Amino acid sequence: MLSTENNIYKSIIYHPELKQYYRTSSIDSEDCLNEAVMLAHSLGIVIKGQKIIKVDKPNSSTLFSSGFLESASREIKDLEIDLVIIDGKLSPIQQRNLERALKVKIIDRTRLILDIFERRAATREGALQVELAQLEYQKTRLVKSWTHLERQRGALGFVGGPGESQLEIDKRLIGDQIIKIKKRLKGFKNTRAQHRTQRDKRPFSIVALVGYTNAGKSTLFNKITDSGVLSKDMLFATLDTKMKEIKKTRTRGLLLSDTVGFISELPTELIISFRSTLEEVNYADIIINVRDISSKYTNTQNEDVLNTIKELGREINENNYIEVLNKSDLLSNEEVDLININKSNNQVIVSALSGEGIEDLIYLIEEKINIKTKIYQIEFGYEKSSIESWLYENTIVMKKVYKENTIDVEFKSTIDNRNRLQSLLNKP
Repeated sequence: MLSTENNIYKSIIYHPELKQYYRTSSIDSEDCLNEAVMLAHSLGIVIKGQKIIKVDKPNSSTLFSSGFLESASREIKDLEIDLVIIDGKLSPIQQRNLERALKVKIIDRTRLILDIFERRAATREGALQVELAQLEYQKTRLVKSWTHLERQRGALGFVGGPGESQLEIDKRLIGDQIIKIKKRLKGFKNTRAQHRTQRDKRPFSIVALVGYTNAGKSTLFNKITDSGVLSKDMLFATLDTKMKEIKKTRTRGLLLSDTVGFISELPTELIISFRSTLEEVNYADIIINVRDISSKYTNTQNEDVLNTIKELGREINENNYIEVLNKSDLLSNEEVDLININKSNNQVIVSALSGEGIEDLIYLIEEKINIKTKIYQIEFGYEKSSIESWLYENTIVMKKVYKENTIDVEFKSTIDNRNRLQSLLNKP
């Protein structure tokens, strides 16, 4: 994690504005830079300056031109900067050469996000996932991380073979640590698999919230489940997956899951490290994509989210997907009316902050869950009265009649639940 003696960095942020041929994001440079400032502020970094630097052709050695390096060097000295943030992705060579030229610590967008994730991780699994991502990132940058790497040294057998370079030792140590962390994370993955098995035995339906960071997922999670999950107007306010039952529906056994927020150019290292957690999306019955409809980049952000879901291997369709157009309270009545006219059947406008539209969302969730349900009737004797409790816990009981020798129940259920019920009835 970034640190100084007083834990406060004075920084300047440079956003390289590449020609369209080289660009990977459709968000304009000014807004990319503002997002980088928000990321830096979330780490407590003091921003002394922020600039967009036009780059006609990226320099393979330093990314920027020699003319920029000269002016930046003077600016860094005048402002007493001790950290430069490049709002883009640097190769290890570019990072090393920039640090040599500017004589100051350099980090890129990937490293900035990694440090935020480290700060936000609240569980042991989350901390391990971030540590793994950092090691994967650091492994490619050992070329610039040490001033003594070229030095050969003979060493004790348990440290390294004769003539083994410090670079080779460091790579081996990092590799060993990566293996250890992956083994520990596999234990968490196995635990989640066991939990899923338990949920299958007592059938729950999983509704997973996904979305761009700061789109309002945690606020929506709190509103639907009456929870107290951390919810702030900040990027990556929460990292660790939360899960809680939705009790505002007639449908029993609905669990709502809140996942980590996505962001444009989310570091590959993080996607790999958090894959086991993010893959919970693959097991969800319904995916709810929470969009900040007040953002002028809502469509671009939506593409980033959908691409990440696709990368995780999950296919979406009209039966398992809902788009929540959130933050309607930030729009005018005319804008809301226009969205209402043009929205699809899979979209619902809400304000997670005020609660407006939440009932419509819950209705849509139930509608999609109930696509797989049918209405059944059953008759059983009083000696099997425990069946009645099971029905209330696992189905929607629509009608119940107590007769002299039997209980007659009309209920709505999935086919799987109906088959489980039949197994219970067949038991002696």
